[in-house]
Amino acid sequence: MVNLIVHQLKQTNPELMPTDGGAVDAIRQARVPAAHKRDILDLVWREAGPEPLLLIGQGIRSARYDPIWHVAVRSASPALLFDKWRRFELFAHSRNRLGIDQTHENRASFQRHTVDGGTPTTPENLLICGMIIALLEEIGCLGLRCEMPLADGTAFPIREDGDFSVPDDPNTLMTAAWTIEWQAFSSHVENLTSEAEPPELPLPRSCNSTLRALIETVVRILMRDIARQWKISELAREAGLSRRSLQRRLGDAELSFSRLVRLVRIHEACRLLKDGDTSITTIGFCAGFSDSAHFSRDFRASMGMSPSEYRTAILSD
Repeated sequence: MVNLIVHQLKQTNPELMPTDGGAVDAIRQARVPAAHKRDILDLVWREAGPEPLLLIGQGIRSARYDPIWHVAVRSASPALLFDKWRRFELFAHSRNRLGIDQTHENRASFQRHTVDGGTPTTPENLLICGMIIALLEEIGCLGLRCEMPLADGTAFPIREDGDFSVPDDPNTLMTAAWTIEWQAFSSHVENLTSEAEPPELPLPRSCNSTLRALIETVVRILMRDIARQWKISELAREAGLSRRSLQRRLGDAELSFSRLVRLVRIHEACRLLKDGDTSITTIGFCAGFSDSAHFSRDFRASMGMSPSEYRTAILSD
């Protein structure tokens, strides 16, 4: 996240950059000092107020090189995006959390809190609000409007018609909660492809060309968004099959749904591990594992070594 903050401030508000240049490779380190991020955000808040903090999230559009934002913008719906956000907070053991309640197909409410019952700082809240707005717009939410309460109980539209606005007195914003509505949603995920080659699956010789083609199609659907927590009914629908038909076809190929998903996740994890900079935590999340322990356990069972051991071996060749 610090990478995103620094990247966007350099583009939009270079005068607000800290004197050390924000020299922490934030997203790619396993753990980043929380004080470092807070110091940057507090400086921006003191010097320029809310708008630059809200605008930081817009940098996600030009930060696709980072695997976390890459998988976030591949979400086929707001609900799937929210699920990824919650999962990453658990993966990263975040002290600050975002409660998300999607009360309607086109509406959600958000509440920031800390795991010990406190409240995150105002600059942090504005940063996260702006990031959620940017992600929702990037995945296809049209006509988005975000309201944040003021101290007097009224709601202030901080995002409307593609623009941010702030009240005359920014201190009246109650930044720990906000609501977002969107008029329509148009997903672009079906047009995406994975840059990675599909894994070579251990299919039996009895598989004919039709079945092999179907399995390849299913794998490519999974790879479009392997970070998604897939259900077999969802995968079947994407493949144009009933749940039962997909189960039968997988069975004919001596595969189960869970095994197929695990094989594709391990394949993606191995690809990402070839990058020596990306943290193991980030890789486990981006490959779709539910938590770090699940990632380590499944990877060792499949590859005979831990993710870090695999990285050491592959990079030393």
